[in-house]
Amino acid sequence: MKHSITNRVTAALLCAATSVVITGCGPDGKGTGASGNGHPFDSMTPEQIDGQARAALKGASSMRWTGEFNSDGRHVEVDVAADDHGSCNGTFGLDFPMHIIKKGSLVYVKAEEEYWRTSFSRGMTPEQTEEMVAQFKGRWIKPPKLMSQTLGSMCDIFHTQVEDLSLASDGNPTREADTTVHGRPVAVLTDSTTTGTTTVYVAKKGKPYPLRITVTGGDEPLDVTLTDQGKPVDTTPPPPDEILDPTTLSP
Repeated sequence: MKHSITNRVTAALLCAATSVVITGCGPDGKGTGASGNGHPFDSMTPEQIDGQARAALKGASSMRWTGEFNSDGRHVEVDVAADDHGSCNGTFGLDFPMHIIKKGSLVYVKAEEEYWRTSFSRGMTPEQTEEMVAQFKGRWIKPPKLMSQTLGSMCDIFHTQVEDLSLASDGNPTREADTTVHGRPVAVLTDSTTTGTTTVYVAKKGKPYPLRITVTGGDEPLDVTLTDQGKPVDTTPPPPDEILDPTTLSP
């Protein structure tokens, strides 16, 4: 029946949504500044530079997050632009990437063919599975309301990570030699604990945004690059003829 098909689609989408858990990025703190070439950072402690980066991050209306990390022992890749209104456009990936576009309460998702095959094979015969895959592959899905809310919460990366993507106040960071991130000069702050080393790369030109954060060692490595700060997020819906509403499927 239509109801059971909708439930199967809901379960498949929920599997992806609940698997993508963005975790915090590690420790942070204070330390001693490093000498440089007359930049304002050179008269600041690492903690003060971190504070500048944290303030800039909070002030950004949007940004793009690109990279990879481990969550609960699983490797996750992310490439998503998100803003402070909860809108987003990008991909979240565990075994298979899922593309999400969200604006307000409207959510559209698109997954690879193999993702649908794996999802529908649980509880369906091979023939039924292939019938469902044929309808879903290459299509954007407009999930039911509850699943739209659940999947849409994946776009909360902007809010959940603004606090986490910097050094914590209980550590002892140091400033390392300056370098560049995608050609932009950055100050480099590191903080090591028994569970790993967090490194934050802070822009030296323009606003002091963190441009890259890495965590090495420990059980949850991370490498995320931050770009497109303040750039509007493209939330244009997919073309109507590419959208599938699973509630309209025949049994």
